[in-house]
Amino acid sequence: MVVFFEGDEVKVCSKEEGFFGSYYEAKIISPLNNNTLYRIKYKNIIEEEDQTWPLVEIVSTDEVRPMPPPATITRATQVFHYLDRIDAFDNDCWWVGMI
Repeated sequence: MVVFFEGDEVKVCSKEEGFFGSYYEAKIISPLNNNTLYRIKYKNIIEEEDQTWPLVEIVSTDEVRPMPPPATITRATQVFHYLDRIDAFDNDCWWVGMI
């Protein structure tokens, strides 16, 4: 199990209908309940009531994954193949997909 700390940048999986398979960028505000839950602040999702503030939620460990390392692929070396698994950024979040 990966343990995250205050200030870590992460991706948070959505389990809502229509958004399953999407990951939103967030920052760990604080670990809770012996690292089984995390209070997180989303980077691209805002509060419904006050749309000037980022949304803060408590999510379970299984909904959080680390940010990937910086991409080292250049346009000249970028090659994708049939059935490659990818992440693509669309509508403020990352979606898991396949070529």
